[in-house]
Amino acid sequence: MDDNRTNEVKDDYGDGFYVDDNTVSSRSYVAEEPEEQGSNRRIRIKKRKSFISRLLTVLVIIVVIMLSSVMAVVGVILMRINYTNEMPDHNVAENQGITLMSKNGVQNIMVFGEDKHEEGYHGRSDAMILITIDSNNNKLKQTSFLRDLYLFIPGYGYDKLNAAYAYGGPALSVETIEYNFHIKIDDYIIIDFNSFTDIVDSLGGLDMNLTYEEVEYIDWQSYRNKQTDSEKELNADNYSYELNDDGDYVTKIHLNGRQALWYARNRDSAGSDFDRAWRQRMVIDTVLSKLKSADPFRLSAVGISVSPYVTTNMSPAAVTGKAASLIGALNWDREQYRVPQRDNYYDQWTDNAGLALVITDEDKAREELTEFIFGE
Repeated sequence: MDDNRTNEVKDDYGDGFYVDDNTVSSRSYVAEEPEEQGSNRRIRIKKRKSFISRLLTVLVIIVVIMLSSVMAVVGVILMRINYTNEMPDHNVAENQGITLMSKNGVQNIMVFGEDKHEEGYHGRSDAMILITIDSNNNKLKQTSFLRDLYLFIPGYGYDKLNAAYAYGGPALSVETIEYNFHIKIDDYIIIDFNSFTDIVDSLGGLDMNLTYEEVEYIDWQSYRNKQTDSEKELNADNYSYELNDDGDYVTKIHLNGRQALWYARNRDSAGSDFDRAWRQRMVIDTVLSKLKSADPFRLSAVGISVSPYVTTNMSPAAVTGKAASLIGALNWDREQYRVPQRDNYYDQWTDNAGLALVITDEDKAREELTEFIFGE
């Protein structure tokens, strides 16, 4: 072996290779680099963690702000609602041996539409609709009770259902429906018709299918009540009409709140109160569809605008719970019903109420209503 080469050997690294000084220097440099890369990696990890931490902090702040805003809006709405001590007495029916039907997962809320609600005074109630939130079957249901129904009013005897509202407001009306149909109504809401126009306007109006006569009725009422200077604001002659599945010629028209209210209150057609109840359900169904697609800002605007016109027997906490249930039910199937059914009533002239609607088979009416509301 060459002595010079032997003298040049600097180290044996135990792997069978001998390297010189230059190689050692080079290897030493390479050996240090992973440590430096590891340091950079730790710095990058720290930066990444710091970024994620800041991002999470920002997201938490945004969520807190949003929740605070929602709570603030809810608080304003709850403060503007009118609360009443007029509570229905469910014992009125039960003291007569009547068992009121109720079921877990089914909430019944009676909605009364009134011209004007003042403390200690109740105006006419042109709309009486039971809203059922059926979480057992994921269904949102509407049941119209015609105001000319001839029923037994506790404490007053037989009269039209609308008379119960005049005698004792929503509490007596609820007791009357419970007494005659044996279903329990959990709570009620009175909506001043002025709020109805605000609801529709807050949602940007409604698109409804109207007949020629219905368009003319809206124009006539609007002009007659000096709500417009034009006798033909919508002008039924400006539209083309197509035959629908019910055999009516209709056209789709965009209505503002005032026009939609006149449509809902129209009883001048051949079906009179039956047609009006149907129109009211159709308007509510269209409103629910628009609420379903409304963004939170629009929902907040509707709630703030309408709340001063709402009166209820519910507590603020109960209102919040019911509102949450209703919002959650907007995506469910919606069904409609009416009392009386067309095959189970007859017209009768009465001494105290004039022409009224008398139910032919009361047991059948109860059974069919119970089946619709509770599914049994």
